Amino acid sequence: MRTVILVMFRLAALVLCVFTVLPVVPADEWFVRIFDFPRMQIIAAMAATLIALLVAGGQDRRALPAGRHARAGRLLRVGFPAALAVAMGWQAFRIFPYTPLAPLQLPRADKPDPDRTIRLLIFNVRYDNTDAGALLDLVAQTNPDAILLVEPTARWDQQLEPLTGRFSHAVRQPQENHYGILLFSRFELIDPEVRFLVEAEVPSVRTGMRLPSGDTLTLYGLHPKPPGLKRPVDRERADTEQRDAELLTVAKEVRESGGGPVIVAGDFNDVAWSHTTRLFQRISGLLDPRVGRGLYNTYNARSALTRFPLDHVFVSEHFRLVDMRVLPPTGSDHHPVLITLAYDPADPEPSPNPTPDPGDLEEANQAIDDGITPDDD
Repeated sequence: MRTVILVMFRLAALVLCVFTVLPVVPADEWFVRIFDFPRMQIIAAMAATLIALLVAGGQDRRALPAGRHARAGRLLRVGFPAALAVAMGWQAFRIFPYTPLAPLQLPRADKPDPDRTIRLLIFNVRYDNTDAGALLDLVAQTNPDAILLVEPTARWDQQLEPLTGRFSHAVRQPQENHYGILLFSRFELIDPEVRFLVEAEVPSVRTGMRLPSGDTLTLYGLHPKPPGLKRPVDRERADTEQRDAELLTVAKEVRESGGGPVIVAGDFNDVAWSHTTRLFQRISGLLDPRVGRGLYNTYNARSALTRFPLDHVFVSEHFRLVDMRVLPPTGSDHHPVLITLAYDPADPEPSPNPTPDPGDLEEANQAIDDGITPDDD
């Protein structure tokens, strides 16, 4: 029985190591990319398995007879825990920037100017969630300057009509397919547009925004298609090509926009530490306010064990962070995010802007080519 238990722990260690290696593979298949997500959960499972291996291995050592089996047993006793420890270290390396132990990427605002401050609420409402009243109450409590909502249907659009009294500017694209998008703003919107960057059924928003100070910024609202969902046409599960293409299209656009103030926000259907999101940052040069502060997990609000940071805000170096928080759920499987940013172009403190590695631009161009559907070419 002792041997059976030890073999089971070693098999578990092997599986966890495979889960760690898979995201390193340059592949778009959903069953590979999905292992970008549960790094914290894999670390916890590895820690438990490592302890079990050390305990069971110590008992196995005492049970082994001397002789030719001793060397093989010693290699197994050392090899599996060592491989598990290396894999844990790699997972922790990916998570480390999103802990308070890492240096900040976006500095905190010192004395924010109220006329140059934007308070943004981001929320995936979940298309079949019917509790619009809870969202209206949340808006009343948090008093945001702008609200970006993804997955709203026509019913949501109708139920949120009371917001038009407080927010005089809006971009509306409700849809019945999980990819609707709504933007409400107290501030003037300049040339707002709904765009279909990759697929005809997946919209995004780009708009200028004028702050009370008269300064202008560009806001992007995104909700690309997640990996693993069954496609309606062939019922095959979607890989990550479309998601990656949309994120990297915006990253290139930001890079080529001339260096003005930019905010990119939304449900990326990707985690902060994935290869795609890190590539998005290096291409765009945008900063992540979570770096050095915490994970800010937003999904799944219905499960404490499977939560990931899927809802993102990235900003250009023109901004400083006043406050960022994950709010209690209001009927959706996502938590809302409330972030307050101060526009401060005169701040003398430089930010460590991400920059492209060699080959990043070529990789981004290839990902965009691979992800754009034929109808959108």
